[in-house]
Amino acid sequence: MKLTDSQIKIMQEDMLSELVMIVMNRWHYSINEALDTVYNSETFLHLSDKNTGLYYQSPGYVYSFLDNELTEGRFC
Repeated sequence: MKLTDSQIKIMQEDMLSELVMIVMNRWHYSINEALDTVYNSETFLHLSDKNTGLYYQSPGYVYSFLDNELTEGRFC
């Protein structure tokens, strides 16, 4: 089944909200700090690129990239 662009956008937005919640809980950030962290990350760039398919993965899996970026300073 091929997803439409609007379906992909919804999945990306859902993933972003999940990532923000995870960052708030694990790093004890305010919502503004978490939003800034996620939106200014390389992980966000990859999630925004529908060709990577990250929007289709679990939030925990995608968070592992963000966590690595935050702790190690690089997307991996």
